Amino acid sequence: MQLPFNLRKANLKVVSLLSGGIDSSTLLYWLRSQENIDEIHALTLIYGQKHQREVDAASTIAKRLGIPHTVVDISAIKPLISKSALTSEQPVPEALETAEYYETLKATVVPNRNMILLSLAVAYAITLDYNAVAYAAHWSDRGIYPDCREEFVEAFQRAVQIGTDQPITVLAPFVRYDKADIVRIGSELGVPFELTWSCYKGGSIHCGVCSSCRERKRAFQDAGVQDPTTYER
Repeated sequence: MQLPFNLRKANLKVVSLLSGGIDSSTLLYWLRSQENIDEIHALTLIYGQKHQREVDAASTIAKRLGIPHTVVDISAIKPLISKSALTSEQPVPEALETAEYYETLKATVVPNRNMILLSLAVAYAITLDYNAVAYAAHWSDRGIYPDCREEFVEAFQRAVQIGTDQPITVLAPFVRYDKADIVRIGSELGVPFELTWSCYKGGSIHCGVCSSCRERKRAFQDAGVQDPTTYER
């Protein structure tokens, strides 16, 4: 599969948000494959998630690639973003794929998450004297998560230019691609999908029934790529 988003700028130094899931891990591998990216630094932010599994996965992926990785605990902000099943005592919904599926998904929206995480990534890029940040927004998420839409990326890019007076480029190379496309790209790049973590519940294995697990299953099926994940259900 042809890789997305040919970079036009050379000599980029990128801070890339890394959650430890399929999307951000594939992004890291994709950035590593680009000849005109000189340096990459992965950034993982702990913002009050229910579990540590995805942070551990992020560390494993960054180590596998030999990419510098910074993990920062910002979970003190949890009371400010607790209107989500991912950052509160609400149970993670087991999202049945019915007519109410998308309404169920709304329970997993963390208010303004990507704006918060990207803003910190931009600050870190400036601190490192880097000139770009990257995140793995994609088309499949745009219906539920507004900060995964192309118009958000464009608006955030403008805000960064105005708010920092720095030539920081915002990279979202998968924004027009769905999750199955990302799995195909990751497969071609040799992403170790078995080391990534998607499940919102954070058990010993993927639960298989939360919305993130269901999307993970569907992405592998639609991509025609063997799913190495062990699911509880």
